[in-house]
Amino acid sequence: MSAEAVESVGAGIRRLRTARGLTQRDLAQPEYSRALLAAVEAGIRSPTDDLLRHVARRLDVELDDLRFARPPGAAAELDAALREARQALGRGEADAAEAVFERVRRDATRYALPDLATWAGYLVGEARLQRGELTAAMAAFDDLAGLLPAAGPAPRAAVLARRAYCQFAGGDAAGAVASIEAALTAERRRADGDPDAQLRLSSALMYAYLELDWRDRARQVEAQAQPLLARHTNREWLAQFLTIAGQLRRGEDELAEAERMFTEAGRLYEELGLTREVGLCRWAHGYVLRRVGRLDGAAEAFGAACSVLDRVGAAQDLAGAALELAEVRRRQGDLAEAARLAREAAEVCARSQHLECMAEADRLLGLVAAARSEDGAEALLTRAADRYARIGLMAEVMATCRALGELQLSRGATSDAAASFRRGLEAARVLR
Repeated sequence: MSAEAVESVGAGIRRLRTARGLTQRDLAQPEYSRALLAAVEAGIRSPTDDLLRHVARRLDVELDDLRFARPPGAAAELDAALREARQALGRGEADAAEAVFERVRRDATRYALPDLATWAGYLVGEARLQRGELTAAMAAFDDLAGLLPAAGPAPRAAVLARRAYCQFAGGDAAGAVASIEAALTAERRRADGDPDAQLRLSSALMYAYLELDWRDRARQVEAQAQPLLARHTNREWLAQFLTIAGQLRRGEDELAEAERMFTEAGRLYEELGLTREVGLCRWAHGYVLRRVGRLDGAAEAFGAACSVLDRVGAAQDLAGAALELAEVRRRQGDLAEAARLAREAAEVCARSQHLECMAEADRLLGLVAAARSEDGAEALLTRAADRYARIGLMAEVMATCRALGELQLSRGATSDAAASFRRGLEAARVLR
């Protein structure tokens, strides 16, 4: 025990003893001497485990509360502070919430409460992600590496899932997928595997597979996770699972099921006071509507998502939803609005270095430029394909190369068009 810890434990014993009206002799005897207890209270002597157990029993406190000089009810107070600040974050109060998360993490670490310290550190990363600070969020999750071995499965899963998201968004899709797969496999193999941890990691893996257009794999993970739904305790993570599972429904015949999932997820988020997540759920609804060709409904859903995400200051999320809305406007023929939305989103994505969204903005602006017969369309589409390839999103590489090849062909650049089509075919082979 460090000198600082010895002094802190001694001060805590003295505070509890005097609050109960006991003398040092009253507390120490008959097993120990008053002089020994006095030395411990003064921080001169380090207490033995036996002495701590004796004192804890006499003072009627938990041994670990005494050992780590925790104030009475510290764990409950810190947990309540986290929950309240989590709701504040969902309302858009990211700076104030992050300050609470940082304080709770410091106190929980000092009081040897690894689960609470991990949750608090995780939420620091969430606050930074909400502001669109991808690199800073990754640093927050990396800072928790020393706490994870002592943390429980649920907070550990939360950190691993979000760190993988940062990896993916930063361009390392392969590394992100590998880390989630390894974490989920390890949790499933545990004799007492935690259902919440497995549900969170399953959602993270489904999301990654969905982004990579590996829908069959994502549906397989969803099926494997179904038994967890009857055992979960984290309602936020259930809503997240439903939101991602709903996006796997692509056909008209599955639309009703997808909308049922989004409705249930939205209800849960509303009950939990998580406004930002309500916006993300509306974005997911628009995602499905656009892919079944219901452009008016998709525009309405994306517009609602943008409104919510803008209100809570979720900069990067807003950019992503705006890009989806821009694609709808492009398909509806409103090229000016599509270009405006894409340019605004591109600025946010460039600041956060969110490569997938940067690529999507390039592609949209390239398609708009091509439709207007403007210069720069080929360069934008080429850069989009390069960025998608860097991340490993081969379905997007394929679609972008097809658009690029068609543009080049229309301009008589047959050899360039052939090269673009060949690149798209190679991406299709990789995707399979």
